[in-house]
Formats: sequence, structure tokens, C-alpha cells
Amino acid sequence: MIKMVNKFVWMTIALILCGHCSAVFAELPKGLMIVGYDGSGWFSYISQPKTNDWLKLTDVQDPAYMTWLAEIDQFVIKSNDGKLYQYQFDTKELKHLESFDNAYYTQLRSYNDGFMMVELLKGKSRDTHIVSIDTEYKRKVVVRQVSAQFHPYRHNDQLYYAHVSCRLECKPLIQEVWRKDLVTGQTKQLTLLNATSYLFSVDPEGKYGFISSNQKGYYHLARLDLSSGKLTWLTAGKVTDSFPSIAQDGSLYFVRRIPSGSQLMRLRKESLLQQTVTPENSLEMIPLPEGVKKIRYLELNNQ
Repeated sequence: MIKMVNKFVWMTIALILCGHCSAVFAELPKGLMIVGYDGSGWFSYISQPKTNDWLKLTDVQDPAYMTWLAEIDQFVIKSNDGKLYQYQFDTKELKHLESFDNAYYTQLRSYNDGFMMVELLKGKSRDTHIVSIDTEYKRKVVVRQVSAQFHPYRHNDQLYYAHVSCRLECKPLIQEVWRKDLVTGQTKQLTLLNATSYLFSVDPEGKYGFISSNQKGYYHLARLDLSSGKLTWLTAGKVTDSFPSIAQDGSLYFVRRIPSGSQLMRLRKESLLQQTVTPENSLEMIPLPEGVKKIRYLELNNQ
């Protein structure tokens, strides 16, 4: 009874924080991972759709970056000491990947046959490469462009990434979304927003990409037509929206930060197809895991 009351109280507080968000709390999709702070440290939580609950990975605390290879239930972690580790979910085994110790990596992101990373040349973010790591942990450089590239995301044979085109005397820093065909090697710039932008997910059909950009001052979300380049803004207001992640059912999950804290949000498929900014009352809030006070990362593995 006490647990039910506490959950009701939490939902009431959540609705007050959200403002005009819908009172309907969305169900958790398969393959969703967040990194949340529970008051004692940062932990990863993965969705459990059958029970509509979260599973806390207590063996890994305070990861700098983390990605989930959902097909093989394996996680790759960059720890605060700069080293890379592999964590096998079924055996609870944490293994140090010593072969990567002589380089600096950040922004790990999984795909169906491995994961991508940003390699910091000389340990600095001024010049970077994007590397691909297969399931046998063999490294291959896939983007060696002048300047810096971040936020790698692979969808089938297409690699999406954010290329920094202006970092000095630019307010804000200019970072645009690019795409590289991993078969032909051809690259193409997809956005021209003159802002700091990145693409974080692509729908299963490969028609739309979902980006976060601070073109309007705050980071808002937009749907990018990957064929025409047409951009449709999805969110607005004095909020910071990040990590837009599309689910198999067409819903979009993301992290929203407001002055009072952070929230896990969802936009239904029908809202994504609109040609105008989504009304606030169409947003749905998803309850965070018990005890979690804030979240800093979201990843949805559909591949």
C-alpha cells in the first residue's frame, strides 16, 4: 500500500514539473537504456517491457560513456579512468579491453555488428577520427576528415556524424550533420543550420533522421527528411531536448532538461508526422526508475 502511495505521489510531482504534459504515462519500449543518478552515483538502467519496469546494472557505476549491444547483451564502457571495459550481462563479467589503452575515445554508440567511437587525436577534441569496432574488437577508421567529428550513428550502411566546420570566433560553435555511405565512401552534408547540431537516430525505413540543435538558442528536436533535406521542428520553448531516439513503433523518446531537473519524454508517431511544432499536451512523460533524480543519457537499440 505504501509503495502504491509513493508511486502516486511521484506521478503527481512529475506532472507538476512537466507542466502541460499528458497525464498518460507511456509504456517502456524494448532496447531502451538510460544513465541515471540515484543519489549515490550514476548507473545504467535498461527497460523491461514485460513488466514495464527498469533493471539497474549495479556492477557498473559512474561510467563516462556506455553503449549497449542489445543483440548479444553486452555493454562497452568508458570509465572515468579513461579505460574501456566490456561487461557481459549474463555472466556479470567486467573485462578490461587493454588493446585500447594507448588512445583516447569518447561517444560510444552501438549498431547491429559492433559499435562506433570518436577517437581524440593526442587526447584532444580539436581533431578526431571516427572508428568502427566489430564484435571481435578489431578497429577500423571510417571517417578521417579534417577538423573534428562527433556523435557517430550507423544505420545499415550509412554513417551519420556531426562535423565541426567552425570552432574559433563562432558563436555558437558551428557543427552540421553529415552522412557517409560506408560502401561507396561518398559523403554529403545534410544540414546548414549554422548552429551546434547532431543526428541521434534514424527511423527503421531510413526516411527520417532525428536531430537536436541549438539554432533557436535552446536545444530543440527536429525531424530531417533524409532525401529532400526538409527540416520540421518538433519541440520548442525554454527547454533542452537531447538524444532523440526512435522506437520500432514510430514513437520518439528523448531527454528533456528544465530548471527543476531532467525528464524522460515520448512523442507518439502521429505527433511526429505533423508539419508544425508538437503541442505540449501531446508529450508524454515516462516515470524514471525508483530513486533516480536525474538522467544524462538515453540510447534506444532497435538494430
